[in-house]
Amino acid sequence: MPHIIVEYSKNLEAGHAIQPMIEKMHAALAQEGVDQSRIKTRAIALDHYVVGDKGNAGAMCHITLLLLEGRDDATKNKYGAPLHEIAVQTLSSKALSVAVTLEVRDMQAASYLV
Repeated sequence: MPHIIVEYSKNLEAGHAIQPMIEKMHAALAQEGVDQSRIKTRAIALDHYVVGDKGNAGAMCHITLLLLEGRDDATKNKYGAPLHEIAVQTLSSKALSVAVTLEVRDMQAASYLV
């Protein structure tokens, strides 16, 4: 049911371990009480991107956490904060300024088919 989708600029692949990062995110969401067997986590490298005033020399990572509707903002933040922190810790770089953002969105139960 929950989806963790990590989109990142391809220039992060050279110096950062993306697969271990998303595995940590997957486990972190489970540690918050979400049934791990229902979590789906994936990372998507972006070949084409522009980051702020740095153009394609900049680096970015955007995490989208999709949850079935019905959770309050405090719960959404509780689930999202560890994912953001993992990305910040993993992607910190002296060579690149990395913009890390996270958005938690609701999925409508009526239109989510399993």
